[in-house]
Amino acid sequence: MIHRKILFYVFTLLSIHPIDAQTREEALSEFDWLTGFIQRNYPGYEIKTQGKEDEWNQRTAALRNIIIQRPDTLPLAMDQYVRNFNDGHLWVNTTPEGNAKFQSIIQRELARRAKSHRPESFNMYYTAKAMNDSTFFLRIPSFADSESNEIVEKNLKEITSRPYLIVDLRGNGGGNDMNFQTLMALVYSQPYLTHGVELYATPDFLSLYRRLVTENPEETWARFCQDMADSVAQHLGGYVLRPGLQRIRLMKRDSVYPYPRKVGILIHGRNASSAEQFILEAKNSEKVTLFGNEPTLGAIDLSNVYSFTSPLGWFRLGVPTTRSCRWPDIVIDGKGIAPQIPVPYPDSMQERDHIGEEILYIERVLRGIPCRAPANESTGK
Repeated sequence: MIHRKILFYVFTLLSIHPIDAQTREEALSEFDWLTGFIQRNYPGYEIKTQGKEDEWNQRTAALRNIIIQRPDTLPLAMDQYVRNFNDGHLWVNTTPEGNAKFQSIIQRELARRAKSHRPESFNMYYTAKAMNDSTFFLRIPSFADSESNEIVEKNLKEITSRPYLIVDLRGNGGGNDMNFQTLMALVYSQPYLTHGVELYATPDFLSLYRRLVTENPEETWARFCQDMADSVAQHLGGYVLRPGLQRIRLMKRDSVYPYPRKVGILIHGRNASSAEQFILEAKNSEKVTLFGNEPTLGAIDLSNVYSFTSPLGWFRLGVPTTRSCRWPDIVIDGKGIAPQIPVPYPDSMQERDHIGEEILYIERVLRGIPCRAPANESTGK
């Protein structure tokens, strides 16, 4: 039997009246390209569908049926197919050409979702503040650019003169691992092991790296892409390590900062990708305690996304090209990283550069000061 959610989705799509009729042949060819490309190239496909082949075939057939009946619903069917994998690094978007072609159905779907979805506002700023003589506070809502390193560098003297550090990562969806290295140096206490990543060696990814060699004139990058192409060509159907990486690597830094002695990291359900990589590495430190009320998003096992244009040019498909060497033995995707200590205050995503009660609570825990529960959670008198 097809899952109830799929039946509901079929009903939803068929209840939308078409504006422009698309040819079945074109729509089906785009959908078949999407499903085929993911089956051939997505590193998580085999593991995520293993033992569920009949269910996946039914889901795919149901969505294909919708397209046969209503070719104009193609963007929604493709989006649903991708969402079934529950992977934040796997996505599909319409191109400008696709937006123009499917404008009516896209606008109707956006309007429908807007009515049923209550948006969660998010307003967090990079923040660096001395809370007092003992504690420094950092809020880092992204690792997308160098600002996350720069804010630590600018305040390094003040941070390293205090025994306690609080790092608020709420809303940080990741970015680039290079952009948390300065922060990692602060929280580091002893050598630890970390896993590398390996590239899925498929013909499509071989073509990708051969194309990147010719498209990028920068010598170092072109050499890297050529090395990857050569390695993929020799190991088609398997996995290859990226140049210079190992499956498991011992991470060792030259020095350990005496201060801060204790570090509280406030994690959140939006933490993903490079933010989760930082959290994984930081939790190896004897200095670090993870605080929060929910696990991280769980979008780190499959990474290094490249995008590909569909044959008719209507869609861009983003596909992870690598998997963590700890996968599938240790899985974080779909599970996340759990906090170690809950915070008895609601998450506020509107704090800008403000220090809220939840941060003051973390400071009290780090300093060993007895903590009273908030009034609305105290037992009852």
